[in-house]
Formats: sequence, structure tokens, C-alpha cells
Amino acid sequence: MKQDIVERPLKDIIIEVLGKDGSSIHSLSEKLKEKNINIHRLVLTGYLRALRDVGILKERDIKPAKVFSVQQPRKKSIYQLVGEKAREIDEEKAADICLYSLYRIFNRPVFLRELNRAGVGMPENGKKVVGKERQEALKILLDAGLDIPRNNSAFMPKKRYDEEFAIILTELILDSYNIKNLVNKNIQQMKIDTDTM
Repeated sequence: MKQDIVERPLKDIIIEVLGKDGSSIHSLSEKLKEKNINIHRLVLTGYLRALRDVGILKERDIKPAKVFSVQQPRKKSIYQLVGEKAREIDEEKAADICLYSLYRIFNRPVFLRELNRAGVGMPENGKKVVGKERQEALKILLDAGLDIPRNNSAFMPKKRYDEEFAIILTELILDSYNIKNLVNKNIQQMKIDTDTM
């Protein structure tokens, strides 16, 4: 039977062949030949190193061979995730939504450096925190190994974003446990009526 008419990108075939365990260049070359893909080993080596350089593959030196395997994607930080979700909800209010959400998650003032890591700007509805409360929050971050300049401003939210926070929290849980496929996408998310509870 002739080869499929639809050709897949070589990168996708290599990732599939490498699987979760990885493979040496020699072994990968043999597996590709079984799929009627003949690539000179020097060309294959260059291609694998290019995939390594862009972060798709990782290379390990297991004597006497070099073994390539699929690089697991880096997880986004809590800051990136919350900032991304806040921008999806409302681009204009993203900084305030993010500030409120991080404040609720961490139960402490949020520093400008943290908001910058979330990819949002200065909040409009943020109250600057000074004194002992700011120092305690700074100590928590420094003890955790986060690089926060000592003169970095810290904020507390002046406005509540409870609905937006609930959406962000739900999205974080769905993403963390990879369970979006369990959600009914055919109905709009209903507001919780607190009077009926």
C-alpha cells in the first residue's frame, strides 16, 4: 500500500516515535526507517538538536549515546494563570481583578512585582499598603525565595470582584486537574442565588 497522501510534519512523527521514554539517535533512525522515513543520521542529529534548542526535546548523555526525549511543557505560574484569566474576563479591569484574586488566594497584600508577573499593570482600585502589614507580606515572599525589591509597592483591593474571582478559581481548578472535558459547555454558567441557599 502506498504512503498516506496527507503528510504529517516530521516534528510530530518524531515526538510520537520518541514516546515518553525517549530514544537514542540510532534507535530513532531505525524506527523512522520502519515508517519509510529515511533521514541521514547527521541531518537527524541536527534536526533533533534544533528541536532541543527551541524547547521541544531534551537531550541526555547516556554513554555511549545521546538520548532525546520529549520535553514536558513548563507549567505557568499562579501569576501568569490568574493574569491570563483576568484579561479574558475584562481586559480593562484586569489589573484590579488580578489584584483582588491574588489577595484572596494569598490572604495578604500583593506587590507590584507580582502584578507585573501576572502581565497586568497598576490597579486603579488598589490601596497602597505600608508599615507592618507590608513588611510581613514582604518577609513571606522573601522567605519563599521570590525576588521582590524592598522598595516595591504593595496593594490591597478597594473594590470587590467576587464573581470574577469565582470564575478564575473555577478555571484554575479545571486547568489544574485537567477536567474541562467534564464541564457541560451547552449551558451558560448560572449565577449562584445566595437567597435560595
